[in-house]
Amino acid sequence: MARLVGDGITPVTGYLVADDTVIDKPRSTNIELVKWQYSGTHHDVVKGIGLETLLWTQGGNEHIPVDYRVYNPEGDGKTKNQHFQDMIRLARHRGFAPAYVLIDTWYTSIANLKLIDSFSWKWLAPLQKNRIVSTAPKHYCHIEELDIPEQGLVVHLKSYGFIKVFREVSPNGDVEYRGTNDLNLSHPDVEGIYAKRWKIEEYHRGLKQEAGIAKCQARRERSQRNHIWCAIHAFLTLELHRLKTNTSWQEAKLSIVREAIHAYLLNPRYQLQLSTA
Repeated sequence: MARLVGDGITPVTGYLVADDTVIDKPRSTNIELVKWQYSGTHHDVVKGIGLETLLWTQGGNEHIPVDYRVYNPEGDGKTKNQHFQDMIRLARHRGFAPAYVLIDTWYTSIANLKLIDSFSWKWLAPLQKNRIVSTAPKHYCHIEELDIPEQGLVVHLKSYGFIKVFREVSPNGDVEYRGTNDLNLSHPDVEGIYAKRWKIEEYHRGLKQEAGIAKCQARRERSQRNHIWCAIHAFLTLELHRLKTNTSWQEAKLSIVREAIHAYLLNPRYQLQLSTA
């Protein structure tokens, strides 16, 4: 993917965002790579192909996929966390130095956090309420048991080290805990940085609605993988065009069809013959 992006990104002034999605295949029959798995979109277990993505955004409105993995534990024996580790190792090798790595709860294992730490990178992520932390030596408790002030609280995450946690309450009363290894991060900064995670949700929606990633019904694994690569390539072309011309994904697609129809109407290649019988 990095070869496709070229000069479209500056790898030291942005954010790496990791997440996964399910390419829906609800009526699939004997399609390789398809399995039952949980979908955050449907909030249920569905049939589909798991896709993990590492996205780059420079803090504006960019949606640049720089790496991806197809979830296939039967084929490669790798978990989602192992794929994540492979992607960020490769990102570092390619010269990325993000301001923050933004990840979902799923990717906040101790091994993942320590790997990010080993690159001297900062991370910000939601944490489960039952994560074990302490504010004093050997006095551990769950995050939800803490009295966390608005400006955040520095605690020791068991088996990891010191982090800063924040407590957020949504308008409907839901409570979310967010953690970071940046102990100097303030509450207003957390809000601004955390919001950039939404870019990967927009990317997944665009990939499905505008690039047709779920529309391949071929049964072979190789065919599915080729289609996924082509769909991501198509989206990336739309995105780079959008950033260059300020033309939306939808308008860019419509312009292709509109110009083709206009050219045909000016010079039809086929004549419609009406039967008089």
